[in-house]
Amino acid sequence: MDLIPVLSALVIIGGMFLITRRHRLERARNAPLRDEIDAHVRLATTLDLVSKLGTGGFGGTRGYWIGLRGPKRLVVGADSFVISAPQALREYVFSGRDTLISFSQLPYRRADCDWIVISGQAGGRDVQLAITRKEGLLEIWQALACAGSRPC
Repeated sequence: MDLIPVLSALVIIGGMFLITRRHRLERARNAPLRDEIDAHVRLATTLDLVSKLGTGGFGGTRGYWIGLRGPKRLVVGADSFVISAPQALREYVFSGRDTLISFSQLPYRRADCDWIVISGQAGGRDVQLAITRKEGLLEIWQALACAGSRPC
């Protein structure tokens, strides 16, 4: 019996298990803040594009904006907000008072457009996300500011 296919399958299954476990732990850690957001929703909207600034690791992603796949959603509560991309198994929960927001024009594969760049702590890590949508960003900017995010 050849051991390489068996070990490869075990590595793949183990990797999927670790990713799923990390996602569940992250959701459990964010549950109180998510509940508060759901109780006091100021704005709930879909986002056209969300990109995360790479910090290094596999593929040398440091300094590159990495697009999140699938449908993306922003829900803003009284003093916090969540950006989720369920298909990518990603959820970023921010406390408004601990985040900075700014307007930017980041080049993207499809077109240059206006973005809101969000910098802050999500899940205990420093995160920078850029969000945009076709319908405009003023409503999102105002909701994030009302949640306590500071312009920089």
